[in-house]
Amino acid sequence: MEMNIMIKIYTIPSNLPSRQAVRWLTQHDVAFAEQRVHVDQPELTIDELKQFLMASENGVDDLLSFQSLAYAAFIKNHDPEAMSLQALLTAMIANIRLLHFPIIYDEHLHILQTGFSQDDIRVFLPRSVRVQELTTMLLRESKSDDLSDIE
Repeated sequence: MEMNIMIKIYTIPSNLPSRQAVRWLTQHDVAFAEQRVHVDQPELTIDELKQFLMASENGVDDLLSFQSLAYAAFIKNHDPEAMSLQALLTAMIANIRLLHFPIIYDEHLHILQTGFSQDDIRVFLPRSVRVQELTTMLLRESKSDDLSDIE
């Protein structure tokens, strides 16, 4: 029986957050498929970017890498606010470094995360695991409170 992997992570070479996200997903036994995106041959499509936008909380802002040199160079000649969505998405495909990597997308739950955050990536853990970890943490905390009451 083949397992249907719903989480896809888009990474670029030589990107620490991409490596950290892949490592975290692997260590937590989260099934995922990695798609390496090469700057000179981007395999992302405008349709994929549109899927990401539908799953994002902040629209294009979730996808753009505002801290990148590519973005700094881009805004010297372009005003993203004045561009049509189609033109901006086309520019993102043409200059993949405008995107904030890694891009982690759950195709089933339509959850999107860009970049790597130890806290935010936990959303990709199954709910049962998150509930169990919270219960364990609360039990540990209540035991330490009980011990401090003894002192």
